[in-house]
Amino acid sequence: MNELHDSTSESSSAKFGLTTLTCVVIASMIGAGVFTTSGFALADLGSPVRVLIAWAIGGVIAICGAIAYGELARRLPGSGGEYHYLSKQLHPFVGFLAGWVSLTAGFSGAIAMAAMTFEAYVVPIFETYVFADHVRPGWLKENSVAVVAILTFGVGHAFLIKPFASVQNAIVGIKLFALAVFLVVAATKIQTHTWHLSDSPEDLAPFWSTSSIVALAGSIMWISLSYAGFNAAVYIASEVRNPETNVPRSLWLGTGLVTVLYVLLNLVFVCSNPPQDVAGKKEIAAISAKSLGGDSLELLIRVAIGLGTLSSVAGMIMTGPRVFSRMADDGMFPSWFRTGRNSVHRTVLLQSGIATTLVLSSSLRQLLSYLSTTLAISSAVTVLTLLLPKGKTHPSAESGNAHAANRLPMLICLSAWFYVAMTFLTALLLVRHAPRDLLGTAVIFVAGGLVWLATGRHRIAR
Repeated sequence: MNELHDSTSESSSAKFGLTTLTCVVIASMIGAGVFTTSGFALADLGSPVRVLIAWAIGGVIAICGAIAYGELARRLPGSGGEYHYLSKQLHPFVGFLAGWVSLTAGFSGAIAMAAMTFEAYVVPIFETYVFADHVRPGWLKENSVAVVAILTFGVGHAFLIKPFASVQNAIVGIKLFALAVFLVVAATKIQTHTWHLSDSPEDLAPFWSTSSIVALAGSIMWISLSYAGFNAAVYIASEVRNPETNVPRSLWLGTGLVTVLYVLLNLVFVCSNPPQDVAGKKEIAAISAKSLGGDSLELLIRVAIGLGTLSSVAGMIMTGPRVFSRMADDGMFPSWFRTGRNSVHRTVLLQSGIATTLVLSSSLRQLLSYLSTTLAISSAVTVLTLLLPKGKTHPSAESGNAHAANRLPMLICLSAWFYVAMTFLTALLLVRHAPRDLLGTAVIFVAGGLVWLATGRHRIAR
């Protein structure tokens, strides 16, 4: 495999600082999942308390993952994410599979899911306030709004990089303000609204029963998709000022803020209505807002969710294509996408095209089912490389002191172990609970292996 670019030369073209990086992390995390997953989780778990426990556990796992990825970014500065780390520390084939996952699921699938959620929450606003007879017109076809959102930011990030990065930062700020207003309004209703924190079916299985633990694991795996963007900054590390400092900081800061926000939001989402009224509903956030503040608060939360999912689309279109350019530089992807004057244009448009195809061919529930497991396994394997002996690419290893290179600080070591263990544990439990959800994951990995063999990538690896 060709050597990866020298980090010094890459950093000379740095464009982004800590603020933009943190916004990228927040934008990538606050997308479709937080506004849709709890309805499905409540249907499986049967209890608002258990849903909140699942979100809290998911947050702890994500924070541990952010700490581990921060160390990976410090050791191996450069864009490319999982592909970059696994190619250097395990084998080019493993890195290729990680890049393939990024292409088909990590970014394209997540962009499609965010865009579809954007449409689901925003179109009803126009049905209420704009369209005649409050009905979606026939010319506005299903998924057309999602496609327009993807193509708009695809073209923007391909040809107007800096202006659209600024637009993205502004959207993140407005989104966070709207969500803060929603939480403030919810807080004012603590004394007057009827909350349903303890409402659970009488026949609900005990928390420590096997069935409950397996269901909890499945929900955590779904919820992990909402936290998946915690590592977003590593994909553009080559374009960051002081990447060895700013990338880890942006991961910790962004993930910590989003975890607190997620728990507070879901406390409102799952407790503001009787569980049976929102279980299995993908628009749980809008239902919650309407019960708390009527049409005006529902409008606010729909706008906030629209901005949230839109910024998620923008953030992933901004970060994902850098992986493909890195792969092309190393001979693992067609040379047409190599880093250069036109590489961003081409990779962004490729990413947008694949995401658009998924929007037109998949449902929201289908995307949620296979994305969560696929991305979690890929990230866990990446973090696992921190715990392997003799990290061959660390500067200390190159100087003959490989053992010293792997003496991780206690916090980083414990975080990495916890992230890996919890991710694989929930995946194994999910196999027992819903084996069909792993079918999409298996198809992605098998397809990636076949592409590797068919294109002869194994011959250029060394």
